[in-house]
Amino acid sequence: MHFNGRFVFNLAHFAAKQGGNLEKLIQLSGKSADELCDEECKLGSEAYNAGLEAAVEESGDELFGLHAGENLNLQAAGLIVQIAHSSNTVKQALEYCCEFANLGCSALPTLLVEEKDYFKLTLHPDPLWLQQSEISVQHTIYGYLAFTIREFQSLTHNKHWPIEIWLGSQPPKNLNELQLLLGCPLRFNQKEIALLFDKQHVEEKVITSDYALLQVLVSHAQEKLKKLHVSNDFYETVKRSVINLVTPDFPTVEQVAAHLNMSVRTFQRKLKHEGHSYKVLIDELKKDFSLSYLKKPELSISDIAYLLNYADASAFVRSFKRWTGMTPKTYRLSL
Repeated sequence: MHFNGRFVFNLAHFAAKQGGNLEKLIQLSGKSADELCDEECKLGSEAYNAGLEAAVEESGDELFGLHAGENLNLQAAGLIVQIAHSSNTVKQALEYCCEFANLGCSALPTLLVEEKDYFKLTLHPDPLWLQQSEISVQHTIYGYLAFTIREFQSLTHNKHWPIEIWLGSQPPKNLNELQLLLGCPLRFNQKEIALLFDKQHVEEKVITSDYALLQVLVSHAQEKLKKLHVSNDFYETVKRSVINLVTPDFPTVEQVAAHLNMSVRTFQRKLKHEGHSYKVLIDELKKDFSLSYLKKPELSISDIAYLLNYADASAFVRSFKRWTGMTPKTYRLSL
C-alpha cells in the first residue's frame, strides 16, 4: 500500500490550523517537507496511519477527515484533478479518477457502476489497511467523500449533491454535521461504501473540457501507472492472497504459489526480483496483524499468539519486541 506524499503534507498543514504540531506530524511521515511535496513521493501505510491518527488526536476533531476534505485545495490531488477537468463529461472524469486512483492511494480503489436509476461510485478499502487502522480508514473515507462532492460540483459549476451515500460504519455522535456537510441522506451499516449520483448530473458536460490536453495528461498518467504496477503489483497481489488464505494459520509458500497458478520456483523468483522474500513478507504481515489485535481488549496475549500461529506466547513476545522494541503488554498500555 502506498499514499501520496503531497496529500499527507496538506493533511499535516490542515491539522496544524486546528492546533496540531506541524513539525511532529511531518516527522511521523519519515520524510522532510520538501520530500513530501515531490510529485513522486509515496508513503507506506504505517507512516500514513501514524500521521493521520496523530492529526485526529491533536486536532480533537471527530470529523477531521471530513473537514480536511472540505477545506483542502482541489489541486492537492494533482494529475487526477487535471485529468478530470479536461474530460468531456462528468462520467468520463469519474471513470478516469477510478482508473488512476492508485496514483494517489493504492489502499482505496474505486469503481463507477451504472445502475438502472443512478450511477454508483463504490469505495473498497484494503482489508489489510482496515486491520492496521480503522481510524485511518474511516477518516480517509470521510475526506474522500467530501473531496469528491466538491470536485463533482466544480466540474459543472452546479451545486449537485449525491442522491444518497452508503457507509459501512455506525452513525457518529455528530451525525447532524456529517449529514449537513455531505448534503444528502446517509445509510449506515451497509455492505458497501458508495456515493449514488443522478444519471442526468453524471452525463453533464465539463465546462473546462480540453480534448488535446486530456490526451497528454492521460498518456502521462498511464506511464506513471505502468511504472507503479511494475514495482508494486506482484508483491501486493501476494499479500492479498496470503490474507485471503489465512485460516488462522498463515499459508505456506506452496499454497500461495498454487493459489496464483504458478510454480514455487517462479513465485520465489518474482518476489526476489522485486527485492522481497516470502519469509519477510509473512513477518511483516504478522506484525501488522498483531498491532491490530492488540487494540482489541477481549484478546489475550495467548489468544493473539495462537491467531498468529506461534507455538506459545513467549515466542510471540520475542517477535513483537524485535518489531517494536517493546512488549505487547507495554504497547497495549500505551494505546
